[in-house]
Amino acid sequence: MVEVFNQISLIILIVLAVSLIMRALKQPLIIGYIISGIIAGPFFFGILPGIDAIGIFSEFGIAFLLFIVGLHLSPKVIKEVGKISLITGIGQILFTFLFGYFIGTLLGFSMLTSIYIAIAISFSSTIIIMKLLSDKGDLYTLYGKISIGFLLVQDLVAIILLIIVSSLSSGGNVVSQIGLTLLKGLIIVSVLAPISIFILPRFHDFFAKSQEFLFVFSVAWGLGLASLFFYAGLSIEVGALIAGVLLSMSPYSLEISSKMKSLRDFFLISFFLLLGAQMTIGNISELIVPAVIFSLLILIGNPLIVMSLMGLLGYTKKTNFLAGLTVAQISEF
Repeated sequence: MVEVFNQISLIILIVLAVSLIMRALKQPLIIGYIISGIIAGPFFFGILPGIDAIGIFSEFGIAFLLFIVGLHLSPKVIKEVGKISLITGIGQILFTFLFGYFIGTLLGFSMLTSIYIAIAISFSSTIIIMKLLSDKGDLYTLYGKISIGFLLVQDLVAIILLIIVSSLSSGGNVVSQIGLTLLKGLIIVSVLAPISIFILPRFHDFFAKSQEFLFVFSVAWGLGLASLFFYAGLSIEVGALIAGVLLSMSPYSLEISSKMKSLRDFFLISFFLLLGAQMTIGNISELIVPAVIFSLLILIGNPLIVMSLMGLLGYTKKTNFLAGLTVAQISEF
């Protein structure tokens, strides 16, 4: 136990040192966290691989991040950007998949390999973009709300894909498995929505008298629903997000959000540490040409796809450009 404590302390010191350098270079601290993961990973000090707590911390960080984002996504916001988010989210996945598959076959990859590569590059990292939007204070902007919307559409598609893969490997019925999972999620929301709308406001005075209890309740609500949705067959991310949305109409939503930010920032560091530690740089010379080509598709192609779709729907060039930049990366998925 003491050894793990010392290792985590050393990792935090590495994060601090690298973050100072990033701060001096005026770069996002996320880059420093990922570099810290590489340093603490198997290629250098080899500290991270044996610490299970880092993985658990990472899940907590993701849950708190999505919970806070949900607190800013009231039903009014969802209604405002729902249509554009659905169109751009699905459209970008389809076009990126088709381009990725076509490029993969041209590069000589087999059909199955090309499909896997195309799927992998079709999704963006919700965690990274939401963290950057939050740090920049752009969660409330139009492009920020649209970006969050189509990233969440991507996550839902990814969940459906995982269900399909799981069903195919186990020999189950794909359609019934997807339908059952979505039905479970709908039932949970149907039960909890009236509670958050009609019952929780009655405890207004009770929460006002104890800020500590409000904090404990918020943590329990966010993590509890995240776990509930996970066991229902969805994901921790979806559960934490919906937990936040259900509390977004509460008069305490902004206060809860401010209380959660410190927890989010501390635990979320672990996610980026793991991301850096899991990077592999072996055999890079053999794959450098395909890697560059696919990277250009992600860095240039994905933004152009989103910008084109939003342009067809009448959004301004600035909004299109800013929203398009958010998909110039791929998900850890």
